[in-house]
Amino acid sequence: MPSRNLFYLLESKQVKALIFDLDGVITRTARVHANAWKRMFDDYLKQRGQLEGKVYEPLNIATDYRRYIDGIPRYDGVRNFLSSRSITLPEGTPVDEPGKETVAGLGNLKNAYFHDLLQQGGVEVYPDTVAFVKEMRQRGYRTAVISASKNCQAILAAAVLEALFEVRVDGVLSAELGLKGKPAPDIFLEAARRLQVKPEQAAVFEDALAGVEAGKAGGFALVVGIDRTNQAEELSKHGADVVLQTLPSHTMKNQTTNMVQKQDGKNLPSALNKVKELLDGKTPAVFLDYDGCLAPIVKDPDKAILSEGMRSTLQQLAQVCPVAVVSGRDRANVEQLVQLDSLYYAGSHGFDISGPNNMHTEPGGAAAAIPALDKAQKALNERLKDVEGALVERKRYAIAVHYRNVAEGQVAQVLEVANDVLSKYKELKPGPGKKVLELKPNLDWHKGKAVHWLLEELDLNKPDIIPLYIGDDLTDEDAFAALQGQGVSILVGEHDEQTAAAYRLESVEEVQEFLQALAQELKKE
Repeated sequence: MPSRNLFYLLESKQVKALIFDLDGVITRTARVHANAWKRMFDDYLKQRGQLEGKVYEPLNIATDYRRYIDGIPRYDGVRNFLSSRSITLPEGTPVDEPGKETVAGLGNLKNAYFHDLLQQGGVEVYPDTVAFVKEMRQRGYRTAVISASKNCQAILAAAVLEALFEVRVDGVLSAELGLKGKPAPDIFLEAARRLQVKPEQAAVFEDALAGVEAGKAGGFALVVGIDRTNQAEELSKHGADVVLQTLPSHTMKNQTTNMVQKQDGKNLPSALNKVKELLDGKTPAVFLDYDGCLAPIVKDPDKAILSEGMRSTLQQLAQVCPVAVVSGRDRANVEQLVQLDSLYYAGSHGFDISGPNNMHTEPGGAAAAIPALDKAQKALNERLKDVEGALVERKRYAIAVHYRNVAEGQVAQVLEVANDVLSKYKELKPGPGKKVLELKPNLDWHKGKAVHWLLEELDLNKPDIIPLYIGDDLTDEDAFAALQGQGVSILVGEHDEQTAAAYRLESVEEVQEFLQALAQELKKE
């Protein structure tokens, strides 16, 4: 079936919710899992064989992993594989020491190996799925993630994807509720129940054979098999209504002629001492984030004070080129912090814009979301009041739930509360950041669009003008991407993540040094 017909199928079957398996559909951790299993089982079989004077066949990832382990609860996987080698062990308990010769002990050792490998290599995601989920949330579909793994939350957090899913049903919850593993449909049915939809109103997205069997057994409206390993025929035989190699997205389709290029943040060349080269004879229009760029990141947002040196530098730069501060903060707040009338200010990620000569506009249409933000703020304050370190920061067009100062063991609770509140308001969508989750108006507007709006409004879309954006946060990636092929983007700080920026500066101090050099270069002209 052509992938473009998936949208039609979802609409024709009146699907309201989408339930995604984690591994193989959203994230690329199957290889990490498989390697952890192989390390654990091969070591165990070798040791056991030496004691018994025999040779056991080691785990074969291509056959054994798919047949006995993939997509099912961890201890079931241990039991299944051992049975294939005619080995039976005591069950043990979940608190068994990793490596103890029980089903639980070996499963716990595999989990320890998995965490080791995860920390070494990080989490890769499937961009087609992420783009698809984001688009479907924009269309009003409810979303859940399911996994047999007890590491589901940690994996989502590592990939910065927690905010995309209203409901998470994983190995931890399955153990608490006594849910049967795939191919039983229990985990999917529980996700549907928590999304408050019937199975016939939901679609399942699975890459494992046991998973599509479970989706079919649960009576779901649509079971979509995701074929990442060339097993389309098997997925269909086991119950998939549709088999796709990639998930469709109008957003991705519109970008095919101008794909965003990304690279490792740590490998970016420095922008220092390259001012003349970057300008290439053109006049810059300079756009700057505030926190982490003009002022250091601090635990209390109210204490992120602009230095007098930075203020003087901005004032000098604004005399020779347009300068705008584009921030997630309220526009009035960032204006008060900077205190320069010669600059433009785009607050609330660009929903609220002001500038010289009494300029003020709100181009994103966010005012309609204020009632939902008011209600969400009240709920968040009530539910997080007893969590030490949690900060609910209300802005005009957003609510920032900060967990930078929350104890590690309570971070998951803060995120769960924030996502639960978010799920109750279709007018809002998530905006992940560094140690913060924002609730923002559910509109197609971000820093990148605000930058393009300012370029148009200020008549700066000219061949002799080059846009230059400097930022440090995840929200700045929209602006970096928007300027690829048109301007210069600079990432501030040390980052291991993939970024659409082309250059880097190490710190706020280097930002000031760069801006001073920029002003001096322009004054020469």
